[in-house]
Amino acid sequence: MITISRITVQPMRITTRYRLLESGRMALQTLSANKLRAMLTTLGIVVGVATVIAMVSIIQGLNLAFTEQIESLGSNTIFVTKFDPGLRRTRTDEERQRKDLTVEDGLAIAESDAVMSVSPEYRLQTVTIRYLERQTDTMQLTGATTGYELTRSNYVAEGRFFTEYEIEHRANVCVLSADVVEALFPFSDPIDKSISIDGRKYRVIGILERMGNFFGQSRDVQVFIPITTFQKYYPTDGSRPDIFFAIIVRPRSRAHVQKAVDDITSILRRRRGLQPGQKNNFGIATQDSLLDLYNQLTGATALVLTVVSSISLFIGGIGVMNIMLVSVVERTREIGIRKAIGARSSDILWQFLIEAVTLTGCGGLLGTSLGYGVSFAVNRFSPLPSFVPLWAIAAGLSVSFAVGLFFGIYPARRAAALDPVEALRYE
Repeated sequence: MITISRITVQPMRITTRYRLLESGRMALQTLSANKLRAMLTTLGIVVGVATVIAMVSIIQGLNLAFTEQIESLGSNTIFVTKFDPGLRRTRTDEERQRKDLTVEDGLAIAESDAVMSVSPEYRLQTVTIRYLERQTDTMQLTGATTGYELTRSNYVAEGRFFTEYEIEHRANVCVLSADVVEALFPFSDPIDKSISIDGRKYRVIGILERMGNFFGQSRDVQVFIPITTFQKYYPTDGSRPDIFFAIIVRPRSRAHVQKAVDDITSILRRRRGLQPGQKNNFGIATQDSLLDLYNQLTGATALVLTVVSSISLFIGGIGVMNIMLVSVVERTREIGIRKAIGARSSDILWQFLIEAVTLTGCGGLLGTSLGYGVSFAVNRFSPLPSFVPLWAIAAGLSVSFAVGLFFGIYPARRAAALDPVEALRYE
């Protein structure tokens, strides 16, 4: 019984496979005979798939670049300011009127068991720095404490950082970033040289390691002075909007991040006199929260582009269905002849269905190639990073085949349902 079953089933499998291959061959012949019509029909599919591929490649590239840039700010770094975290450039009136954070807040945060180090920092966006006849007006001035190096994972490459004694006595000493050295000391060693910052003399005691760029902006344009020296020369009472204060916190490990955030929240609420139920009047941002905000932004963009590409694919699918219905009418006598010599309705259905899938599949391949080309051009000729993940290519091709399958069912069923006698009479 088993042997007979094998002998009976195997020829049926071969016949079915042969019929599918024959239907595929006929579909390719039909498309080859009508190249221009096929190309115009699949234009919507090409545009839709290309949009999906290009969109995904750019967003994936930006996500990877943003993740790398956030991680470059320091391992598991926590940023504490009086403003709510976000990617906004403007602040609300309520945020601007909040009480400023202080260096003492940073010292209180440092008492948490989950915190390794803390770096309170004042930053003045633009200062004038001179050395002899050289001058630059594009550098930032940062007032920091001895905890800066460990907290920011940015260490001195030459010389040293300032000491607690220099902070206590508000000494006029400074540490330079790499770009400042290149601007003022292109041919000499800056250590122990005197420079002028906004007309005041400072002695250079160190040079920091190069940090690189953050979204195209150099992070090596800073001059560091003791935080007490900054407070001596510049108002820190909020009267100057170009002075920004933040407390940078480094947890003991990634496992301590949430505990550190909870401790910071509790400490600052207590120090700022907030009652239970009152909203925080300060902001805490972690790497994960910044990434979440960024993903929300790119997610909204991706949603809009997905809707646009879906409309294009839908229009392309309607075009495929329309041209397949026209093809059924044009080939009515052919269908009648095929049925008259033994072709089954299922053979006709598969022929037209495979033809529709082949049509959209070719459009998907062209769209994928076009999208990959756009991604390559963006990556090569623009500052935007871009790369095409394999899953995006698979998704683009799968969607194109699915469109052909969905919009090809009705024309295929209509062709399969034709009566052979009526089809042979068709003129």
